[in-house]
Amino acid sequence: MRLKAEGVTAGVPDLFFAWPRLGYHGLWIEMKRKGGKVSKVQAEMMRYLENAGYLTSVCYGTDEAKKTLKEYML
Repeated sequence: MRLKAEGVTAGVPDLFFAWPRLGYHGLWIEMKRKGGKVSKVQAEMMRYLENAGYLTSVCYGTDEAKKTLKEYML
């Protein structure tokens, strides 16, 4: 409720890197804990972002997020 009151849109991934690279406009990362699952709303938003030219990724923990970002930036 607090996030909704602050204007956060449901389903938007947690992290955004606004750096055009590899033919994408930027990188969106959805962070999940081990065993976590992407909700239907999150999956729909990620498809929308991909269709708009962004790379999206679901990362399970900070190590996976760092690896994903490093691969995107190199």
